[in-house]
Amino acid sequence: MIKALFRNTAYLCFLTVICINNLFAVRDFYDRTHFSKTFNQRRHYRVLLPPDYETSSKYYPVIYYFHGHSSRFLAEPYGDGMQVSLPEMIDYVKRHDVIAVRWDGFVEDNYSTFYSGSPYDIQGSPYRIPPGGDMDFGKYFLELVAHVDSNYRTIADRQHRATCGLSMGGFMSLYVSGRYPHLVGSASSYNPGHEFYVGPPGKKVHFMLKDFVFNHGNSKVRLIRTSGDYISQYHDELQEIYSRTTGVDFSYRREEYHRHWVIGLAETFDWHMEAFEDKDLNNYPRSFDHDNAFEKFSVWGYDLTVENKKTGFVCLRDVKMRHFRVYTREYFPDGPAVKDQKIRLITPDWYGNRREYRIMDYSHADSKVSYYTLSSSAAGRLTFELDGMGHDISILNGKEGRAPVLLPLDRKGPPIVRPDVPVNLPIKLYNSCDVVARNVTVRLSSEYPTVEFSGSPVKIDSLLPGEIIDLSSRFTQKFVSTEGELQHCRLNLNMTYMGWHGHRERVDVLVSPTPLEEPDSLKIFDSRSLSLPRFRQGGNQGGGFIRDVEIREGSGNGNGIAEPGEEVTLWVCIAQGLDPLDKFTWHRTKVYTDDPYVTITADIAEQKELEWTSVKDHTSSFRISPDCPSGHKIKLILKNESYSYFWKPDHRYGKQLLLQAFQFHRNHIHRYTLTVGE
Repeated sequence: MIKALFRNTAYLCFLTVICINNLFAVRDFYDRTHFSKTFNQRRHYRVLLPPDYETSSKYYPVIYYFHGHSSRFLAEPYGDGMQVSLPEMIDYVKRHDVIAVRWDGFVEDNYSTFYSGSPYDIQGSPYRIPPGGDMDFGKYFLELVAHVDSNYRTIADRQHRATCGLSMGGFMSLYVSGRYPHLVGSASSYNPGHEFYVGPPGKKVHFMLKDFVFNHGNSKVRLIRTSGDYISQYHDELQEIYSRTTGVDFSYRREEYHRHWVIGLAETFDWHMEAFEDKDLNNYPRSFDHDNAFEKFSVWGYDLTVENKKTGFVCLRDVKMRHFRVYTREYFPDGPAVKDQKIRLITPDWYGNRREYRIMDYSHADSKVSYYTLSSSAAGRLTFELDGMGHDISILNGKEGRAPVLLPLDRKGPPIVRPDVPVNLPIKLYNSCDVVARNVTVRLSSEYPTVEFSGSPVKIDSLLPGEIIDLSSRFTQKFVSTEGELQHCRLNLNMTYMGWHGHRERVDVLVSPTPLEEPDSLKIFDSRSLSLPRFRQGGNQGGGFIRDVEIREGSGNGNGIAEPGEEVTLWVCIAQGLDPLDKFTWHRTKVYTDDPYVTITADIAEQKELEWTSVKDHTSSFRISPDCPSGHKIKLILKNESYSYFWKPDHRYGKQLLLQAFQFHRNHIHRYTLTVGE
């Protein structure tokens, strides 16, 4: 009660000051409310209108601005109280034909004072398990857009609607625009936080921006980082992934500044104004990809509902009028399919009044092709009932020919390949239409200088409807790598068919580093308990210490030997972590393997010590099949992270000292052969 009274008193005092000022000055902005059905309460927002709004009859594009942590719609209390973004925004709107809306991410349970809190309910109270509350600000965004479009003269289309945000708001700008790509044409993000929890109550999943760049296909995206931003390594990693993602119109800008802040707002708004001139943003995409964590959602005219929803994502790939792929994934980027779920997918109204269509269905679970018939509704929509294990669906019309489809190389994510040895990637082509594919030529190539090929090109005289051809043995690759990280490499699969039609598929792989050594020490946890030394960060001015931590996990007889039927985790000792003070400490590992006797049972997401970003350390537990023979050798690749606050107290940006340490992280990669029962 006292906390709520404090907030209300502070807010009323603020409004009183604003009202007094408005008696003597032109209104720079208006603070207003509207009722939200999503939250069953009135929500605040601030709207900035061009000077001629009241006297003209013009309609305007809209930029929705998302504030960061410890802030509200009023202004950010950052930058030594300068609140830079609001004055710059006021000045910009005064000089341009655009409306700016600053929405409010306030969640009462997560704010200790009027400011000072965690917005949007994507991180949530630390007392909640899993973190993240029940307030869906993505769904609320739809309400706010509808309210603004109904009450202001907006150009209410995708081309003229944009999002922009800072930090947690930068995450929200990318997340919301990717969740509703059919509504938002351009999105910009300043120094975004990179991982938070999203999804329906009780089934929230960790959402990492770098794994969902496909959601912005057919969109314009701009990432801005300040040179002195403390989480800049995450921004650079996100920039690299966006840059190599085809279909996303991506730009990147680095601003010279010593803080985690908004700099160059006018330049970013200029970029949005240019996007408002791009008429292509109102075109329906030729194809799209989309991932969504909710049990009910709509995207580009498709409506999807998941019965018996569990934690995880529904994934749509290469969606076109006559073909689409749909599957589920417990987590990204390499989670398994979600079992025991039914997906109802309803198409747009493309298929005429009550017409029959023959459907070709390739099941990823059993690698079989089946056929059935569906009738469109009176509105011209087709309804599919599918499990979540993976399907390639073709809507046949008896005459349409198209390129063969490249089937997924690995249902668990990008394949990891060994360097310096011949590799045969599991390349399979599937004729997903009811016309024979003739005169098909397939070539495998790459712009990367780190891969060599043999066996290209391959000629296929004909591929029957529904036929699958395995080309794995026809192409051989040899990769090279360097030390350190798993390294990305992209291959191009180029096809010509019917003699001249061209088509390209892209194949992304990860190459293990060279050399790839075994860890110095490794411990198996199968319900055993041990005390191990672990590094503890000292704070955002660097430093730290090592302390012993009691570890008890896994499921088995507790003898520290991996045996059939047990669920285990693996811990390795690192002689030197990224931090100078992190020496000979233990780390749980993420496990990669294609062994048929191994099932990854969990993606374990733990907070990275004192990092402020909500980014997690992702590791694995796995189960050994009960029928695994004793003595069987399981080849594994292990990955663990170490991290550090990198503090240089004499580092300056002009006259400004670096105010806090950079947060850096490093992957440590090992190989290990686990002998079952020994």
